[in-house]
Amino acid sequence: MSGKLLQLALDIDDTAVALKAAAAAADVVDIIEDGTVLCLAKGLESARELRAVFPDKDLLTDIRIARAGGKFARMCFEAGADRVSVVGESGLGVVLSACNVADEFGGGVEVELYEGWADEDIREFVNAGVQVLIVHRNRCDEAENKAVREQLQRLHSLVDGTSVKVTLAGGLNRETLRLFDGCPFDVAVVGSAITKAADPLAVAREIRDVLDSMS
Repeated sequence: MSGKLLQLALDIDDTAVALKAAAAAADVVDIIEDGTVLCLAKGLESARELRAVFPDKDLLTDIRIARAGGKFARMCFEAGADRVSVVGESGLGVVLSACNVADEFGGGVEVELYEGWADEDIREFVNAGVQVLIVHRNRCDEAENKAVREQLQRLHSLVDGTSVKVTLAGGLNRETLRLFDGCPFDVAVVGSAITKAADPLAVAREIRDVLDSMS
């Protein structure tokens, strides 16, 4: 087994629908993501409801903080989040303030990387206390897939020997995941492939099997 984790992204604008999908796949997924869409549609009440239903699951509130890092992070942690997300373009000060609040709650910060990030940016994020770095596919074409594979290799060389994890997100399903076999990442984020499936648990199990078979 590869040890790669499966994160379920609930980018759904209806809390009841999101809870139903999460409940169906909960036995297979490692991390539940209170997706940006759900956060915007329902506010942090969605995080409170997810925490109440899944008290033992790792919960990410993906609000993509861009300003007032400490203030917004505190709101998320008070709502029950284990980790919050910050956009890398927000700058080191925002990341640091979010990390300081995360420390108060025993939580963590994830940074979504931006196009053209530099090695020094990664070193600064790691030194700030960031727990997870996110590589996000957008266009999902072969040229971008190649670039993402290269980014994953670069990140691995930069965070190797630290506790920082690397997350791969963006249009992932059982087929697209195989494009990244052999790449060094720790967490795969899967959303609609599971939440829109007729049988979310069956699809989650298939994706888990793919992850477990990866090198």
